[in-house]
Amino acid sequence: MEPKKAKRGNIYYISAFYWRNYNAASKAKMDIEEIFERRQFNPIRLFKDSYKGNIRVFSLSKLFGLVFSKRRKEFKDSTVFLQNGTGIDLLISPFIKLAFKNEKRIIIIHDIESLRRGKKIDIVRERIVFSNFTHAICHSEEMADFLKSELNFKGKTYILKFFDYLVKNESDLSSKILPKPDEKFKIAYAGNLSRWKSAFLYKITEMTSNRYVFNLYGKGYDDSAMKNTLEFKGAFPPDELPAKIDGHFGLVWDGEDISQPSGLTGEYLRYNSPHKASLYIVSGLPLIVWKGAAVYKLVEQYNIGFGIDSLLELDERLEEITPEQYSAWKANISNLAKELANGQSFGRVIDQILSE
Repeated sequence: MEPKKAKRGNIYYISAFYWRNYNAASKAKMDIEEIFERRQFNPIRLFKDSYKGNIRVFSLSKLFGLVFSKRRKEFKDSTVFLQNGTGIDLLISPFIKLAFKNEKRIIIIHDIESLRRGKKIDIVRERIVFSNFTHAICHSEEMADFLKSELNFKGKTYILKFFDYLVKNESDLSSKILPKPDEKFKIAYAGNLSRWKSAFLYKITEMTSNRYVFNLYGKGYDDSAMKNTLEFKGAFPPDELPAKIDGHFGLVWDGEDISQPSGLTGEYLRYNSPHKASLYIVSGLPLIVWKGAAVYKLVEQYNIGFGIDSLLELDERLEEITPEQYSAWKANISNLAKELANGQSFGRVIDQILSE
């Protein structure tokens, strides 16, 4: 694919900070960086691989080089992308504005901490950070509205919808079919399985059902809570997980309760597009999502699963599913999976921004 050119100058991206581990956040950042590389955008390596190779470290000299290097004249008329969540966005963003002052400065949002953590200090900090950018790529319309109303963002916003989830070898998405009448539905859940992050899982053990079982993937699970309803399947690197995950559906849920998502992590679902949703899609799994989540609108739009108000509804809702309905969800998932596995979701937004 030929890279699109900005109106003036070149197109740059700031190398992202991430750990090379089992974390989905690292996978999202690495995938976006790979999409930039495929389009032959120019990297600025403020974060570079450490000697151990499992973490990226910050280079202060590279940061000052944005403003004082011989390339500063070139930078000022060029477009630049930054993925947020470096931990030092407050330090980096003013330098980006100073260096790339005449063209588009695009921030790609992974998380908005003032929403996720609910601390006032994050609002102050993020208002400063976002003020240095002309464009922002948000997860949802709800997130874009928050950016404008609460963080006073004056630039243009774009909606990503689903994150891409690049895979080297596409899964056999046709292999998963409805269980037989005497078999249980397998509902996959992937993520941080610790009690502080996914407390609702430990309340699922209080539920009894002959209709379904939860297959759990990730780190932090307290196996003392294992019951018939929960089966821990292990932790795998994000690139391997689509081929490992086993289920008929993937669950998008968070927070402390089973009656509805609660707490800050639960409420965050109203704004974000969870990376696990993209994982389920490229794994060929229709979605089960909370109806209050921002991503529920996408599930309806693409017809790739169903919504619930409470996990207590699962028995009744699963009983209603027909083979024809499940086949339709699977067909729609297959089409969308190909797009996300090849980086087309983020690519669509890039093309939109650069063409304007």
